[in-house]
Amino acid sequence: MFPSRDEIQHAAYERWERRGWSHGADHDDWSAAEMDLVFQKNYRPAAEYPLAASERLVVGSALQPRCRFCERSAPRTKFQGPRLIVPRVVGDTSLYSAEICDECHDQFATTIDADFDAFWRSLDPPSGDESASPTSVPIGAYKSMARMAILIAPVRELGHFTDTLEWIGNPDHDFDSSLFEGTGCLVYRLHVPHAVPWVSLSRRTNADAPLPYAVFLLVSGRHVVEIALPLCSRDQDHEGAEGMKLPRRSFTTGHGHDMRSAACRLLPLERGDRPRKRGMRLFA
Repeated sequence: MFPSRDEIQHAAYERWERRGWSHGADHDDWSAAEMDLVFQKNYRPAAEYPLAASERLVVGSALQPRCRFCERSAPRTKFQGPRLIVPRVVGDTSLYSAEICDECHDQFATTIDADFDAFWRSLDPPSGDESASPTSVPIGAYKSMARMAILIAPVRELGHFTDTLEWIGNPDHDFDSSLFEGTGCLVYRLHVPHAVPWVSLSRRTNADAPLPYAVFLLVSGRHVVEIALPLCSRDQDHEGAEGMKLPRRSFTTGHGHDMRSAACRLLPLERGDRPRKRGMRLFA
């Protein structure tokens, strides 16, 4: 479902009003209104959590936990206690999951989460030179973001991501890179830092829309990263469909004359040298 011209015009006019009726940003108002309406018409929040709260917030059952990745429970595996969902590299966080075992946590911490740490740090080059920013996203970092999404997903949604779970745990990134065709991570730089860091998982409500079923978002400071969860069974009907792209949003910050949309870049996945395995796709 896509917005009509009248709907976009109305939303763009409201943005102009919020900017204090100042002129010179009509193109930005129109583009931002269209992007935001596309997302609003096709997605609904499945889960949304603040990352910094006064008390620790634990997702999942801590009484009888079952690991979402290896699907084992105690005593077959050990649970030291709730684990951080988002690495501390993004800042102080208070969002935890009770449903990841010690073994899976330790494996991810030294592999894909370490890749995410390096990727997140690269978004702020020490020299401040934007040309030094990353031009692609490592598959390990992408998997780490998918891991975060799985940990905040409602239990009723997990059945759609059986292949996704297997893909996250596959340490052979060179093999995985052959699954990606034009996929990547959207990286936004906000005009004004967001006051509250947060994460969200949104699900597509329109089955016929040529858009990924699940979209994960991480917001902290001036940075926003957005990915689609791969290998989702709800995307099977779009096999071979053209133009199934991650939807962009405006992430407008500032007030009055200072209100502006975020700068956005699509970072493609790093590619390996192995040939693509026939019949395998990122979106199942």
